[in-house]
Amino acid sequence: MNIIEKVKEYESFLIKERRILHQIPEIGLDTYQTCEELEKVLIEHKIPYRKVLGSRGIIALVDSGKPGKCLAIRADMDALEIKEETDLDFKSHNGFMHACGHDCHMADVLTTLLVLNSIKQEFSGVVKFIFQPGEEYPGGAELMIKEGALDNPKVDCIIGHHVGGLFASVPHGNIGFKSGNLMASMDKFVIRIEGSGGHGSMPEDTVDPIVCLVDIVQAINRIKSREISSSEKCVISVCKVNSGINQNIIPSEAEIEGTVRTFNDDVRKYIRKRIGEISEYYSQGNRCSVSYDYAWKYPHLANNDNIIELLKKSTRKIFSEDIIHDIESETMAGDDMAYYLEKVPGAYFMLSNLKMDKNGKTYPNHHPKFDIDEGELYKTVAICVQFALDYLN
Repeated sequence: MNIIEKVKEYESFLIKERRILHQIPEIGLDTYQTCEELEKVLIEHKIPYRKVLGSRGIIALVDSGKPGKCLAIRADMDALEIKEETDLDFKSHNGFMHACGHDCHMADVLTTLLVLNSIKQEFSGVVKFIFQPGEEYPGGAELMIKEGALDNPKVDCIIGHHVGGLFASVPHGNIGFKSGNLMASMDKFVIRIEGSGGHGSMPEDTVDPIVCLVDIVQAINRIKSREISSSEKCVISVCKVNSGINQNIIPSEAEIEGTVRTFNDDVRKYIRKRIGEISEYYSQGNRCSVSYDYAWKYPHLANNDNIIELLKKSTRKIFSEDIIHDIESETMAGDDMAYYLEKVPGAYFMLSNLKMDKNGKTYPNHHPKFDIDEGELYKTVAICVQFALDYLN
């Protein structure tokens, strides 16, 4: 059987479904309409499934009817709170946007499901399809696992993929693989500073939280350069500060939010401790009070070496060697696919896919003009189908 030819039979469905999903972006865990669209396809093709997380996620099964292993294939469902600025006929209009390719991931995995369902006599065991909300935040993968996504039947291996331009070393239309660490952990911190406001002309009568905020931000930015090994991959970014309402009013409160990325849990613990110590030290020095919250979120994403090699072997069966790339270095971006990979062996691979606009310019993931080349999407479907056949047989 020619896998590419088989997948190409479903390419019009793949593109149509991607466009439908692109027009109905939903954020976080509120993916009800997206779930309904996926459900329509599953019902039409008589695929057994169950809704989870209060009808916001779906787990579907393609069972060969023969004993064997269980392979899971995961797709994330949520979009971003971005107003779309593309010229697409099927652009979104609700203030949200699939600016990270999750519409493509769902369409790819749904198409993989239909292809494997049509050839289930060719393999043994079961393929489980996990459609999961909340990847961008708050971490829907962890919730799906708690709902039993990796059980009944018990998952032996899980794979997933990402489209876009997350790895610049992988040329457009090429497939990127990496053993071991691929994506960083992702934590969030919030610092709330309370002072005492007043008139901007009389700062001596106030306790200025902005001065405290500046001291804390500067000290946080020194942690990486002065306290952590220069060989350690780590990012600490203050991404949001908020205080004040007018040019002549010293505010009573200020707030700092930021993110921490690393591949080392000991470093995570150290940074969490140090941000707390810094916040307390400078709040006391500036006569303020402070509250500090550190949300220990996604773990770092590490691919299983054996599964990555099997994926590459499957890819070589259907595509030429010149589009297969070893990713040179991990990224500090994060993905909650990491939760699944902590539980079972698996792998996450990349399709480099950014579409040029009419001016010959491409836009990165999370940009309001982000777009992909639909003609490349069949590649990830073909890889997933070929890998399923190889792994389950």
